[in-house]
Amino acid sequence: MSTTQSNSAEGARRFVLAPNIAPNWGQTVRVFIGLSVVCLGVALVLTSMGFWPVLPFAGLELTALGAALYVSARRSLDREIIHVEGAEIRVEKGRGRVEKTWYLDRAWTEVALRQLPRRWEHTQLVLRSRGREVILGEFLETDERRSLARELTHCIGPMARCGTGAYNALTGADAPADAIGPTHSLGERTG
Repeated sequence: MSTTQSNSAEGARRFVLAPNIAPNWGQTVRVFIGLSVVCLGVALVLTSMGFWPVLPFAGLELTALGAALYVSARRSLDREIIHVEGAEIRVEKGRGRVEKTWYLDRAWTEVALRQLPRRWEHTQLVLRSRGREVILGEFLETDERRSLARELTHCIGPMARCGTGAYNALTGADAPADAIGPTHSLGERTG
């Protein structure tokens, strides 16, 4: 996983999630060409010696390898970008370009890390807001997902509009008295 964070403005954060699975396309093509030359060279030598059935199997092998490398290289282009700025959260997902975008209200979004049944140690990171859910980081490891959930919890949710002082007050850290905004129950909607 590759994650970058940037603070472009006061309170604005950006998280870029990318899988860590394959080299770039040029390297992938060079590896495939190198393996193809070796495989076809051996197959042609064996074919010239009378072992002609080797050639079709070498072709099938190279086709399967090419397909696997192509799928792997395409998956390396997957990106999830989470923009947390002002009162809004924008989540963009795509492969090489933005294909889908979600807009969520920062103060009313919950970061949830839920345990999936029937899968050992597998979790799912979800942003929930007003009946909508956006699943994040499906390609991340469990520890990476937990770390991202912790970072997102610091800047998203009911206390986000109060700044980091409110979070520090909830966690027991020292915060100035004026950093904490008015309290409200979950049934009341303020602001």
